Amino acid sequence: MPKKTNLYPVWNQLESKLQKPIGLNQIAFFTGYSDWHFHRVFKSIQGENLKQYTRRLRLEKAAYELKITKFPVIEIALEAGFQSQEAFTKAFKRVLGLTPSEFRKRYQKQKKNSKSNFLTLPEGVSKHGFQMKTISSFSIVYVRHIGNYEELPGPILEAKEVKQIQTLLVQWNSSWTKHKWIGICQDDPEISPKGKIRFDLGITMGPIPKPLPSGFGLQTITGGRYLQIRYQGKYESLPNIYDWILNEYFTNNAIQLRNLPPWECYLNPFEINDGKRITDIYLPIQ
Repeated sequence: MPKKTNLYPVWNQLESKLQKPIGLNQIAFFTGYSDWHFHRVFKSIQGENLKQYTRRLRLEKAAYELKITKFPVIEIALEAGFQSQEAFTKAFKRVLGLTPSEFRKRYQKQKKNSKSNFLTLPEGVSKHGFQMKTISSFSIVYVRHIGNYEELPGPILEAKEVKQIQTLLVQWNSSWTKHKWIGICQDDPEISPKGKIRFDLGITMGPIPKPLPSGFGLQTITGGRYLQIRYQGKYESLPNIYDWILNEYFTNNAIQLRNLPPWECYLNPFEINDGKRITDIYLPIQ
């Protein structure tokens, strides 16, 4: 059975054009397989067929939009590629178990309960560790982990994804110290099903050798305005830091998020004392 590495060009095509309908034959073209064979391979790796996968991602992206903005439901429905609010509501409830309005109310209630006049910082985050930055787009070479976010919350030394990147650097006769290590959690663990969280771990590169070796993908991190929050501590605690950021910090501040995944830059990824590892978290903002 082909490995998931065959899916990197497929993921790039699907995930960059979620709002647009795309045919099985168009995607199969990037793998060199027949439509039938690609369908079998994709479902065996993802646990869902192409249509189910793209619809779920579109709806989860819409759910995140409902969570972080006050845009009208019909506007979010159209942006997600649905022709009407009724079709969007039906599909949304089938996948996420609530109507869009019910989903939004649940998070509005959660935000209201989280509002506080005094915000307590979590361990590892300092009051001096917040900066507004504008950055340019840049590309990374990455490997993807699909599972629970807690399984790979950062560049854990013993992780196979880290070893895979280190092997690539050896092949390219390069040192990890010459690159920035980047992590991107593509999904919100409060929205996406457990076991299907996409976490991309990669390194920044200059000119990319062509073709890219098998087992790696190439993606661009969108530039623009970001809130950078510096965290010092174990990578295993990052899920708790995100929970605080999204459900407490942004609840108590007027900053508006953009519907893009946050990403992380690991400043000293292989520091022996894991409590001293420094992670800059970048949250896309309006």
